[in-house]
Amino acid sequence: MAYVDQLIGDNAAGNGPTGVVYEFRARPRPAADVDVIHLTSASAVIGERSTSEAEQVRRATQFAKALKRNGVALVRTLHNEDTAGARPTSRAEAILDGATTSFIALSPTTRTPSEAIVIRHSHLRDRFLGYPRGESVPGHLLFISPSAVPAAYEAPLKVFAYADLPDCSLRIVGQIPDSLRASFDRTLTRYPSSISLRDEPLSDSVRVEEISLAELVVVAAPDDYDSLAMIMLALSLDRPVLVEDTPATRLLADEVGHDWVRLHTGRLTAVTLEAAVGTLRDQRPTGRPRLDARDPNAIAAEYAAVYRAAAASS
Repeated sequence: MAYVDQLIGDNAAGNGPTGVVYEFRARPRPAADVDVIHLTSASAVIGERSTSEAEQVRRATQFAKALKRNGVALVRTLHNEDTAGARPTSRAEAILDGATTSFIALSPTTRTPSEAIVIRHSHLRDRFLGYPRGESVPGHLLFISPSAVPAAYEAPLKVFAYADLPDCSLRIVGQIPDSLRASFDRTLTRYPSSISLRDEPLSDSVRVEEISLAELVVVAAPDDYDSLAMIMLALSLDRPVLVEDTPATRLLADEVGHDWVRLHTGRLTAVTLEAAVGTLRDQRPTGRPRLDARDPNAIAAEYAAVYRAAAASS
């Protein structure tokens, strides 16, 4: 369920887009035999935030010069998590912005340095056909992260513990980072009968299994790309999600159906969680989420069109 699935589409039936040769690297390098480099994170070039500003600027400058020297176009995907905060653009990021041919955003709400091409996250309905699935368990709420559980889930964990939901259980799936382990362990120890944890790296099969068992998938980091991927997987498996009302999640709810993307205002509280579960019981979703506009091969074709246009302009 990696981001690369968005780029290559689904060729199981031989209908995937053609004409683009992909090479995937953790550290991209402009070369004469490359037409386009697509960055999904600036850190792949300039390093993590712990890297000194001077070193980040040096790396960005070298990378931009190599792009120009080799005639390579740069395409970048910016996520809401990259632009939602108040942190100003760094000098190194500004250098990359100036070297970018095309920006891609997964939502029209994402702020970008110049006009961006919006390519939505594809659905995953056909991606996991044949994977073992379970039936939705009434009262089974799920927090799930594809890698390390973000710190944003520490508060919602306590919210569930305090909420008056006697017929509900909470399942936490994902790796608990060391910085959160003591806090999570305290809550798990107090509520062993209602809160359970699966603390391990997650395969696609595990994600499908855990989401299929949920009555409601609760998302606590709405601007995070991993959260978007989990939302799309849950919707693809016909499971409703509960997420904070933001410009991006509101647009998603308008598109796929508010019965499937259930919004709460502000941070999750015990009162809003109780209300969300009650509303779900009273107004269960019908049919399926409206995801047809997010066909994987149509999305992949949009990426291929961006690459061709970028290569032609370099």
